[in-house]
Amino acid sequence: MILLDAGTTYAKILNTETNEKTVKKVAELEKTFKADIGTGHNINRFAKQSVNEIIALSYAGKRLIKEKSFTLLDVGSRDAKYVIFENGNFIHSDWNTECGAFTGQAIEILGSYLNLNYNAIEPQKEFITATCGLLGMGHVFDMVASSVEPGIAAARLIKGVCMSMYRFARKPHKIYLTGGLVNNALFVKSMPVETICLDRFTLLEGVLEYAASKKDDINL
Repeated sequence: MILLDAGTTYAKILNTETNEKTVKKVAELEKTFKADIGTGHNINRFAKQSVNEIIALSYAGKRLIKEKSFTLLDVGSRDAKYVIFENGNFIHSDWNTECGAFTGQAIEILGSYLNLNYNAIEPQKEFITATCGLLGMGHVFDMVASSVEPGIAAARLIKGVCMSMYRFARKPHKIYLTGGLVNNALFVKSMPVETICLDRFTLLEGVLEYAASKKDDINL
């Protein structure tokens, strides 16, 4: 079975028979590509069946996290979403496509434009407050123009994004993090609470769990 998480920018593919995992840009997927089931912003273009991302995230949390009470946050290219469980029960979720808009993509574009290695930059205590990644990029360029080192300016933006995500997720004492930004060491270290990283295939683990639980109701 082929599972697909077709996000705004990147596609994560899991072959359940070989356990092969692949990451590629969505733009690089062949137009004829069809996964058996999946999730993500572009999933209707590339899969026979789809699962809502919040549902996939919830099933992933139950499958991967051993604690009964947890917050699982997914920060992607254009949005952010989270689920909260207490004593093994789902209690709350939210999906942010406004304040989190372009979050991951803005950070990636900024790093490429300024030629930054985020894994070599130290987190900053000061932070830029911005309502979205694109506005934050404007603040970074203003700071660089006023002689602030590009790495420091970008780190302040990332700290601001992390603070925004922390508040968005209801200020938990610990966050399980998934999405493309788990590979950005500066982002992870800038989170204001203990942060445990899951990998970029977390949503596919949720899709797999969901498919197993609904095997009599879905056509695979």
